[in-house]
Amino acid sequence: MQHTIPADLINRVHLADALSVLRALPDGCVDLTLTDPPYSSGGTTSASRSQVPSSKYIGGDVKTVYPEFQHDSKDQRSWTFWCMTWLAEVYRVSRNEAHLACFVDWRQLPSLTDAIQAAGFTWRGVAVWDKTSGRTRPRAGGFAQQTEFLVWATKGAVRRADVYLPGVFSERLAHPKRHMTEKPAQLARDVVRLAPAGGVVLDPFAGSGTFLAAAKGASLNWIGCELEPTYHRVATARLAELDTLPAAA
Repeated sequence: MQHTIPADLINRVHLADALSVLRALPDGCVDLTLTDPPYSSGGTTSASRSQVPSSKYIGGDVKTVYPEFQHDSKDQRSWTFWCMTWLAEVYRVSRNEAHLACFVDWRQLPSLTDAIQAAGFTWRGVAVWDKTSGRTRPRAGGFAQQTEFLVWATKGAVRRADVYLPGVFSERLAHPKRHMTEKPAQLARDVVRLAPAGGVVLDPFAGSGTFLAAAKGASLNWIGCELEPTYHRVATARLAELDTLPAAA
């Protein structure tokens, strides 16, 4: 059964834990979940994974100082269980034929695809974000770390729509970023096309608000959660700025 979303929950970035907001949403109300959760990655040992995010995800040549974020040091089993927990709630609040598009890195890709299926979604495939050659992390004797992955799944069948997205998004992210793990705005604008006109886009881990801004810019409804006060302020201000822009001709 599908229900109307309460007015105090929709078109807002909530300064709250994702699960608390998800549990407040009614069944079957979301058309697309586009999100980028903490990866709890960045190393092959527990010691390396326990470092602060800037030590794991920011190159030594980057001078910009980004605010840190918490809850990024789980081991792989606890991270997988945590993903199953919030993904089960995302499944509940999703409409039939709703899409899920979730970012992940190469280390956690197998765990995420397991968690997505355990939550009830049908895994449909994996798209690639190619950061382009100017944004790689080269490795002597091996391959550069140049990509992240976007896992695609649906609740039930794939909704028929005149939308054709590429399997590889080659997008160079301009510096300085708003968030140390920010994703490209154009990629977000492409992916929100999966939501129907007037639909609802959910991002339980909003960060600097890239995905929510794409949804709002496409005249979609949106719901965001961000636990870190600094990034909540960034996302809220970014979305408010869209209200001051002139309407498209």
